[in-house]
Amino acid sequence: MARSIHRITLLTTLALMLGGFGCSKLPSEPEFDNPIIPDDPSFVPPKVTLVSCPSEGAVLNTCHVELVWRGNQPDMEFTYQLDIGEWSAWADDTTLTCPWLDEGTHDFQVKGRYASGIETDSAAAVSFVVNDIQGPALWLSPRHQEIDQDSTFTVEVMLEEVENIFALKAVLEFDPTKLQVSQIEVYEDTRSLLKANGGTVIPFDRYDNSTGTATIEVATATGNPPGVSGTGAIAQLTFTAIGGGNSQISNTTASILRDPDNQSITINELVDAAVEVR
Repeated sequence: MARSIHRITLLTTLALMLGGFGCSKLPSEPEFDNPIIPDDPSFVPPKVTLVSCPSEGAVLNTCHVELVWRGNQPDMEFTYQLDIGEWSAWADDTTLTCPWLDEGTHDFQVKGRYASGIETDSAAAVSFVVNDIQGPALWLSPRHQEIDQDSTFTVEVMLEEVENIFALKAVLEFDPTKLQVSQIEVYEDTRSLLKANGGTVIPFDRYDNSTGTATIEVATATGNPPGVSGTGAIAQLTFTAIGGGNSQISNTTASILRDPDNQSITINELVDAAVEVR
């Protein structure tokens, strides 16, 4: 009996050894059905689809826009560009929230890539228009900026959908513990909407960094016709960020628009600018 058990054990061990040696000599099966590997018969090129966004050419009455996209395979990374800004770092994010878009046309595009590094041949893209400020209005562009402390940045004073304007006074307020004005440039060339009638721009400006105020007074003279209509910029302010945190640059109710008869033009909206100092 003991001899039989011993014989069975030897045969079993030998079979396992031979089986092990035999498997090690066989070539491994190739891994097919992997759609992200170019050499695989089932390879599918990477693709990105916009699943939630404004329709192409849409005119929006809001400055808050959310864009959502997805890839055609799991574990993809994406990079996106808004307008002429920098492309974002590659990441697995599939949503971009834009709460402060300026008036005008915006272009968005997003590309994807597999873990293998293969990128999409072309970006998914959409173009749309933000038109949420109802004139006559004064607003500040850009509406939102993120900057580093001790750095400088600029803000333009904009007129929106004005009619027959001859002169204006724009009064701005800011937090002087976080922001300081270093320069005001009232446009006197074609950058100014008030040059649209071919007239001469008559500028005046002042600022007080102790109280956090800035005033721009400007008129057009010798133009034909005497008043100007449309949308455009009138001035640029340069700020330095001296303190961290969130801050606001505000158009105040002391601002005035006037026509060639020196009559007041009702301002429908005063739109502020937000600044985040890192």
